[in-house]
Amino acid sequence: MFKEVQMHKDKILAYLESKLDTKRIGHSVGTAKVACQLAEKHKADVKKAYTAGMLHDIAKGICGDQLEQMLDSFGITADDTEKKNPELLHGRLGAAMVRHELGITDEDVLNAIRWHTTGRAGMSLLEKIIYLSDLIEPTRKFEGIDPIRALAEADIDAAMCAALKQVMHFVKIKGFTMHPNSLMAYHDCLEQRR
Repeated sequence: MFKEVQMHKDKILAYLESKLDTKRIGHSVGTAKVACQLAEKHKADVKKAYTAGMLHDIAKGICGDQLEQMLDSFGITADDTEKKNPELLHGRLGAAMVRHELGITDEDVLNAIRWHTTGRAGMSLLEKIIYLSDLIEPTRKFEGIDPIRALAEADIDAAMCAALKQVMHFVKIKGFTMHPNSLMAYHDCLEQRR
């Protein structure tokens, strides 16, 4: 089993090295580490958490004509919010890439990659773990991160509410448009907490 897991890790790392710069790989490793810790804590599949954590940003940095070509090749159509902020597309594109290029077919892993940028209503436990891990991994620093980190260990749903609220605040301050899926995720989170 160890040999199989190590081969899996080696394949993922080689794939990351072919696509991302050193800083982004470091972020991916940090995200995967936090994802594994949260998966263990909340009784989720650690291997899936590792895989999704490592691969969540595989399409990060793809922009311009290359982004347009890749979206077309995978049949991905940007919505109005994504057209204004193409950065949001890297989750959807990343899920398509790892399905096609690595042969990953596990829908929970793919959805965790797909929705880590916006969240959505009805997120699975793994999706919440990857969303949070991306936000709170060790290299991230912003006001209000420590309470979210503590909540992620204790109550994954409370952490999601706090994280989404933090993101909404950031988006408002920057004058960006909040993606409708993020708003639905937040309202769903509040509803689940009642």
